[in-house]
Amino acid sequence: MNPMPNAKSRILVVDDAQDILMMLTFMLETADYEVLTVDDGPTALERVRRDPPDLILLDVMMSGMDGYEVCERLKADEASRSIPVIFITALSDNEAQTRGFELGAADFITKPISMNVLLARVKTHLALHAQHRSLEGMFRDVIEFAPDAFILTNTRGHIVQINARTEALFGYRRDELVGQPVELLIPSRLRAVHEEHRSDYTRNAGRMVKMGAALSCLRKDGSEFPADINLSPLQTNRGDLLMAVVRDVSDQQRAEQALMASGQRLRALTVQTEKERESERKHIAREVHDELGQVLTALRMDLSFLGMQSYAENPGLKEKTEAMKALVDRAIQGVRNVASSLRPAALDMGLAPAIEWVCSEFTSRTGTACEFHVDQKVAEVDEARAVVLFRIVQESLTNIARYARASRVDISMRQQDGYLRLEVSDDGLGFDLSEARRKKSFGLLGMEERAIAMGGQVEVNSAPGQGTHISVSIPLEFDATEKDNP
Repeated sequence: MNPMPNAKSRILVVDDAQDILMMLTFMLETADYEVLTVDDGPTALERVRRDPPDLILLDVMMSGMDGYEVCERLKADEASRSIPVIFITALSDNEAQTRGFELGAADFITKPISMNVLLARVKTHLALHAQHRSLEGMFRDVIEFAPDAFILTNTRGHIVQINARTEALFGYRRDELVGQPVELLIPSRLRAVHEEHRSDYTRNAGRMVKMGAALSCLRKDGSEFPADINLSPLQTNRGDLLMAVVRDVSDQQRAEQALMASGQRLRALTVQTEKERESERKHIAREVHDELGQVLTALRMDLSFLGMQSYAENPGLKEKTEAMKALVDRAIQGVRNVASSLRPAALDMGLAPAIEWVCSEFTSRTGTACEFHVDQKVAEVDEARAVVLFRIVQESLTNIARYARASRVDISMRQQDGYLRLEVSDDGLGFDLSEARRKKSFGLLGMEERAIAMGGQVEVNSAPGQGTHISVSIPLEFDATEKDNP
């Protein structure tokens, strides 16, 4: 219990010489301290047990139980361990003082006693003790009302202290947990893992050990909850302890699962949207090619026929007709380009022919060599995967043409361990990948999202002056629409 405000500090004087007791009592009461006196060790121990003082002045050389033994017993008892003990002795040699400090004494005062020295040292140690108790009380309050569970165990794994949050989280009263093995709070199937973590702590004493997130803890009613647990060593007047900080992450885990489910549903929607978009592109490409292309072709044939019939009668018409034919030829080529951009006809023949076609187009347009190598063991894939890989190649070549200044591009495709693996490499300028991600490059993001939506992944390796390597892995068997539940 903390002293009342403005209460006198209580000092216990232990000495078997009555004249010394009287002199010390006079000095201390003159300085406005409350003084208690006893003349032997056993009585001093009993008095401290019943009514702990704020400080103890203890004679070393007493008959029966000497001051060293009294100090040793005081420091062995948790209730009196923190009370400062000042030895009063006629012994002034270093060995005597060393022994006293080893037993936990706060200070030594040698006889004959100087009043000024005595009062100065008493005042100093009372102030230090009050500060220590204040800090200790603040620490206890912080721990007691912390939002996380704090569990202190000894080196044998038995619980020595808990806070209020521990009671609320696990459903035990404090007296039900203190003294019990900490395994009481761990599901039986996980106790071996916990023991391994505790062994890791023992081997690495002196540093914090993170046991990991979402470990299961066991309540009194038998229910479990996921928790994030950290272990830290703690040196106290009870000896070395292990402090476990336990945070219930049930809400966090539910939020993460909901976010994951939302992401999976979004990707499934993306896959479906991309399928519909590709279907629409395919439809528009066919309409443009079949309808508009045929109309333009027929128009050109009519112009050619008109020219053959009219040139003799009207020579000036030839130049006009040829100009119109040129415009129609440009329109026909434009229709072909639009249809090809919307849906390359090569895709109808399979993924490999489509990539070969886009490589040829890239070389024709940029003058940069582009080689495609495909393993003969690659199986034909469904249209959804073919479109994803083709669009990634298309996006990669577009970026290379715009930024890389490469002299060569190599594309390879192989089948391995149930995955279709595609690689695109160039010897161009390269770029700072971290900078590109900070700027949220939509080209990279688009490639990654296309692959993730099919259960795959994209790895990009690049550095300024070192070219760029893109690796894509797509599982041969994956249905994104089945991944919309956590």
